[in-house]
Amino acid sequence: MGFFSNMFGQAKELTRLGNAVANVKNMLDRYESDPDMSFLLVSAWICKVGVADLIEKNNWLPNFRVYVPINGHQTKMYMSEVQLSTIGRLKNKVASTSDSSLEQTIDDILDGGEAFYQIDKQIPQRIRDIICK
Repeated sequence: MGFFSNMFGQAKELTRLGNAVANVKNMLDRYESDPDMSFLLVSAWICKVGVADLIEKNNWLPNFRVYVPINGHQTKMYMSEVQLSTIGRLKNKVASTSDSSLEQTIDDILDGGEAFYQIDKQIPQRIRDIICK
């Protein structure tokens, strides 16, 4: 029984990861057409709880694969690609703003610092349920 619960538990975690990647992609795409900083802050929160924490919790290696729903298709991505397309893309967007204060805030969110908890308090429960459960 333990084998199946582990297998299905991991499938659920991979689905959560795939959805988090898709959500970050959508948020960063929206930021390109509407440069509202809230897109970057929420993306950083999702990168922390929906990407980095899941990868760390499950000890997924960079060559482990996940299917990500992008534009209606399941796209196979390695964990290294997941990190580049979420955290890496977010950091590139923030670096292009030339706002060192924003860079520090995003880094603090990604590191789970005080800025993370400030944003975490503002995330609506329905969004939290989608990303965290």
